[in-house]
Amino acid sequence: MNEVIVAKNISKSYRDIKAVDNLSLSVEKGDFFGFLGPNGAGKTTTIRMLAGVLNPDKGTILINNHDVKDKQNVSKVIGVLSESRGFYDWMNGEEYLSFFAELYGIANKEQVISSLLEKVGLAERKHTAIGTYSRGMKQRLGLAKALINNPEILFLDEPTIGLDPQGQEDIQKLLKTLNQRGVTIFYSSHLLHEVSYLCSVIAVINEGRLVAKGTLNELQDQTGSKDLKNIFFALTNHK
Repeated sequence: MNEVIVAKNISKSYRDIKAVDNLSLSVEKGDFFGFLGPNGAGKTTTIRMLAGVLNPDKGTILINNHDVKDKQNVSKVIGVLSESRGFYDWMNGEEYLSFFAELYGIANKEQVISSLLEKVGLAERKHTAIGTYSRGMKQRLGLAKALINNPEILFLDEPTIGLDPQGQEDIQKLLKTLNQRGVTIFYSSHLLHEVSYLCSVIAVINEGRLVAKGTLNELQDQTGSKDLKNIFFALTNHK
């Protein structure tokens, strides 16, 4: 096995609320890894810890065999589209990507930025102020930013939220292409049909704990249901 994401017994609390509770999981290189759970299950907190944005209260996280606290090595190989996007509304799309390209020291940044804007469908709006972008356009720009350093591992938290059906299809196609080229994708979404279509492995958490992990077929066998919606309900409502 070639595990590129390994979390061992990680926990995170906010005052008296335990958001993530002794969670362990691993993701192999090339996986399209779906990450599911009800609202408040700890998905976003987990992603933020795996991406090095938050420190766990306990436990360890390895990204490409580097401790996640090793920012210099980890930042080279990951891209992150988080739930809280953090845009600079006074910039236009091209300026925003140029800012991050400079931070990463990207060579031939103009060519990279032009290609990314084309891929996410913003080439014609690259000179428009981000403050005037729709939610879906900001979502596309956030994905372009996550790809600016040509990452080996992508963490995506609700990447198609706010997109119309055509936009969702465009992003799905782009992500499938990236995955086919070897990019490992850690993917959180409430859109169960999207997860069942895209993901090769699916993990389900509830109340901060892992309750199941496997291929869709394995989860079907475990729960006796063929539909991911019913599988999800069975796994997260079992007492």
